[in-house]
Amino acid sequence: MKQFFLERQLSRIEQEGNDDFLQILTFGANYYPTPELQALLRQLDERTQQLAHARRLILLIGASTTLWIAFSFLFQSLDFTLGVYFTLAMVPLTIIAFTIGNVMINKRYKAVRDARLIEKIIVEELDRRRKDASIF
Repeated sequence: MKQFFLERQLSRIEQEGNDDFLQILTFGANYYPTPELQALLRQLDERTQQLAHARRLILLIGASTTLWIAFSFLFQSLDFTLGVYFTLAMVPLTIIAFTIGNVMINKRYKAVRDARLIEKIIVEELDRRRKDASIF
């Protein structure tokens, strides 16, 4: 049991250590070479777009709950019992899917949630380097 807990903690630490965005938030951008910072800016933009797409998808899943309820009322008025049971069964399933999706997104895109701050840190470091280079 202790072995499992230790391995799990080590893998979490290793995963966070490999996340450049978390590293930038923690230690700053001055340890990264300029080409890597520029690549990280592009990667941050891509990850931000992926996060926005995933959030839209999860929002649609959550919003579909109201459609299932509306369909339930419609099927009830049409005396279609099987449709009523199906749509009422879909309500908790979509709520569960919405909740699990939000948890997974927050876990997967932990550092990207602070994308504006990370971008600001990187841009400030690149500007500082550009000014330092122009002195020479």
